[in-house]
Amino acid sequence: MRINKKISDAAFKCRGLFWGIFAAGMLIFPATFSCTRFIAGVVLLIAGQLLRLWAAGYIPKYRTEVIGAPVLITWGPYKWIRNPLYAGNALMGLGWSLMAGWWWVAAFAAAFLILYSLIVIPAEEEFLAGKFGVQYEDYRKKVPALIPWPRAGFPSASPHEKPFDAKRSWEQEIYSIRVNLVITALLMLRLFLL
Repeated sequence: MRINKKISDAAFKCRGLFWGIFAAGMLIFPATFSCTRFIAGVVLLIAGQLLRLWAAGYIPKYRTEVIGAPVLITWGPYKWIRNPLYAGNALMGLGWSLMAGWWWVAAFAAAFLILYSLIVIPAEEEFLAGKFGVQYEDYRKKVPALIPWPRAGFPSASPHEKPFDAKRSWEQEIYSIRVNLVITALLMLRLFLL
């Protein structure tokens, strides 16, 4: 299924806004507090943020309003999944959803599927296929989009491969960390004030 370019461009530009709208809904309509759900949610939040930190240490600046890639990254977490930043978002969103209540998990899954899996990721893949051609298609055949299991092996070694850059990771992810902490704190306050 091919999405209209104007829709995919708008979705890509606003992909971060998705979290704000979702968090606002959770704060307005949370469920009652559950210790089990809360602990599971925190575990998912931490896992998602760690995955994002790991991914951010291998790629150039990614907080842009247009799809771009100076080089095809196929190492680090990108060796296991093509979209580790979005997989990290999924884990964090599921973590907040669990904290807020079970029906939020279903709402998040539907919204994530529509925004990322049906609009943003296909638009990015179209761009990457156009820019990197056979190299990207080979990578796409071997590496799954969001769930880490190898399909037909791992991608070939890249001559562009660079080591993890902790400073770049921190600089690029400080915004996500702050948002994660603020939303989690607000959700905790809302849950405990019910």
